[in-house]
Amino acid sequence: MDSHHYRYLDARRTFLELAVDAEIESRVHPLEGPDGDIAMDIAIWGNGNATKALVLSSGTHGVEGYCGSFIQCQFLLDGMHKQLPDDLMLVMIHGVNPHGFAWQRRVNEDNIDLNRNFADHSTLSQNQGYAEIAAAFEPLDWHEESSAEVWQTVAEAALRHESEPRWQGAAITSGQYAFPNGLFYGGEKPAWSIQQLRDVAKSTLSGKSVVWLDIHTALGRYGTGECIVEYQPDSKPLKLAYALWGERVKNTKTNDSVSSDIAGSISYGMHQEIDDLVIAGLEYGTVRARQVLEALIADQWLHRYGDLQSEQGRAIKQQMMDAFYADDPVWRASVYGIAQQLVAAALKR
Repeated sequence: MDSHHYRYLDARRTFLELAVDAEIESRVHPLEGPDGDIAMDIAIWGNGNATKALVLSSGTHGVEGYCGSFIQCQFLLDGMHKQLPDDLMLVMIHGVNPHGFAWQRRVNEDNIDLNRNFADHSTLSQNQGYAEIAAAFEPLDWHEESSAEVWQTVAEAALRHESEPRWQGAAITSGQYAFPNGLFYGGEKPAWSIQQLRDVAKSTLSGKSVVWLDIHTALGRYGTGECIVEYQPDSKPLKLAYALWGERVKNTKTNDSVSSDIAGSISYGMHQEIDDLVIAGLEYGTVRARQVLEALIADQWLHRYGDLQSEQGRAIKQQMMDAFYADDPVWRASVYGIAQQLVAAALKR
């Protein structure tokens, strides 16, 4: 797949054209993408006084927005927004992280992972596991031997923690707040996108019973999907999630998800704003976890030290697209089919 065939500009234009009958609010980002203005676009259909709302969001992790946008647009092509129950409002948020979406990055303009940024930054503790291996994820150069050096460092650290079976995943991906040029960095303060999302929740969803699916890629087996939640056992939202989506629900709090339990997630943040909410990360598998991490490390290096227009720069962007959006109609049919099942269940509640 040629990464340059997939542009944020085209994804956004298509979404806005298909959402022409919606109430649309575009929150323009202070920075530009490679093709000009970028924005978080919020499209609303249905009864604004409805007691229930269904939210579908894309691009919390930038480049993952290509999958999310595809699913949102396919729903609009299929006319889902024209068949809403009377007491339900539909909200689509296109490009939660438009900067990462436009530049084919997972992070935002400040290297922040937005799904680690909804946090009380005054009380966060250090991720000691990440600190052990942080240097490996910030190489000064990127060449054929670089990935081997990274994985040697990780393997040596994992051996030191061989009695902790989930140590490696938690160390790398659960979130860290001490290495601003590293991976899965949660930032020091709320990012632009977080401020906008909190405001949308207050202005649009306050007082409603909300079901929210935030679309993600690159964890799990190819073409499969999980509804990842972060709820304590026996909690009301967890029971509702199981009632809606059954065995597809996987809970990070009980270690049955492909995802580690993370700090500062969108789930955590939106529960602070919305009293009656069940929210899941709809996570689709693409390639092996090692391939995803190598793409992320290479992309970090590229934006710090490399040349985006070089042959190597284009190759790294290709790695990013391959890791987060499969150029495969069978994969796309699978992920959309899963989304259809989950949304149908939410519309019937």
